[in-house]
This record gives sequence, structure tokens and C-alpha cells, in this order.
Amino acid sequence: MSRSICRFMSAKNEDSTIQAVRFVYETECLSLTQPFLHPIYVFHIVTKGTATFRIGDNKYFLKRGDAFFAFPAFPYYLDADEDFEYIYISFMGNGATSHLLKCNITPKNPYFADFGFLCTMFENAIRRITPFNSNLLTESVLYYALSFFDAEESESETDEQKSSNNVFQSIVDYVDYHYRESDISLSRLANVFSYTEKYLSSLFKRNMQIGFISYLNNLRIQYACELIQNGNMNMTEISIACGYSDYSYFSKVFKKITGHSPTDGLKYLKNK
Repeated sequence: MSRSICRFMSAKNEDSTIQAVRFVYETECLSLTQPFLHPIYVFHIVTKGTATFRIGDNKYFLKRGDAFFAFPAFPYYLDADEDFEYIYISFMGNGATSHLLKCNITPKNPYFADFGFLCTMFENAIRRITPFNSNLLTESVLYYALSFFDAEESESETDEQKSSNNVFQSIVDYVDYHYRESDISLSRLANVFSYTEKYLSSLFKRNMQIGFISYLNNLRIQYACELIQNGNMNMTEISIACGYSDYSYFSKVFKKITGHSPTDGLKYLKNK
């Protein structure tokens, strides 16, 4: 006699959202300008052909069924064959970074083999997109795919490494929740978590490959892109909402991360 299967769901944190932005089947990789550089996260699944994925000092050979991630403000290259094709979903949200970090998806670990079972689902889904179902379908596919990247502890980790990772996760969760506040800083984190600013800075560089300020700015600019797409605020209001009291500094950071000025970014994102 078969038994029903019941799993209780953990409480959902409404402040830990992941929002899908684009769902694209890319068949003309060779015609695209490189390096690729995005202001938000991108999850790719290879559907055809082969390529070499280069990010930082690392290289990965890609084939059908391989998954790879791109990260805000991290340039990467695809040295692809003529028949190389992939499907990608770009996404953002203040829950994205925390979720990826928990699953050890970082610029140091952006590549995952043997996800071929996702190819057919991605291919079928993108062919069924309509103006009516696009948001629900894209986010459903993204959440489904991300569910297969488990947050597992490594058996080789020492107790000291596990403790350090737990501390860093707590810090990231705190920043992800408070990044829109103008006074968030290493000094504030040091007071909250009782560590030195130097130690906290080293944690970010070791775990994220970028410093705290870069991480904070990436979060804020992702949120700015989200607000731009919502279309309910002007750029000055968006700057303040993201935690920037100085619009000129916001404009400088926005252009550095996205490659566009806020005004041009408004036009660019509205056309996506």
C-alpha cells in the first residue's frame, strides 16, 4: 500500500525575495559583445554545443546540461563554438545573494555539471511564454531550477571553518535586510557582531571575492534596477530609497556597475 508524502514548509520571509527579470534562449553567442557584464544575477543552462566559460582566473568547459552563473559586476567570457546555445534567466532581489551563498554558488564556484534534466523543461517553458503568463512561468522555472542546488555542509570543513561560515552567513543576512538604510557600514556591522572592521572586511573578500562596499553597492543597484522597472519613482527618489543620500555618488556607482548612467539605465531597462 502506498503512502502519501507530506512535507511541512518553513515560514517564508517576505524580505527575502528573488525576482526573475529576463528569460532568453540565446542562439547567437558569437555575435554578442564581450566581456559579458550584468548588474544582476544570471542563471544559464547549456542546451547545445560547447564553450569555455572564463570568470576571474578560472576556466570551465561547457556542454549540454551544464549550469553556470554570472554575478553582478563580475565580467566573464564565453569562447564558444558556432553551434553553442543556452537559455538563461536573469534575476535579482534581496534574497538572491543570501540564497546563492547558502548553496555555495559564488564567483569562486559558478559552474555545475550534470543538470541535463533541466534542459527539456527550460526549452518547453520558454516556448510557452505569453504576455499573460510570462512573470509566473519565468519565476516558477527559476525557483524550480534553484531548488536543486542544495545548501549542504562539506564534510571536509573544520569546526573553525563552519563557525566562520555561519558568522558570515549571519552578517550577509543582516546586510541583505538593512542595505537600504543610509548608515549601514562596516563600523555598524562591527558594533552589531562584535568583530573588528578589518576582520569583517577580510570575510567579505574571502567569501565573495569583493569588498564590503562593492557588495553593498551591488545590492543597492540591483534594487534600483527593480524600482526602475516598476516605474513608480523618479531617479532621485530611487537613489534615496536605495540608501544613497548623495545622488551624484549614486549616479557614479550605477554607471560603474551597469555600464549606463541612471537616465540611460532607465531607458535600457524599460526596453527589456
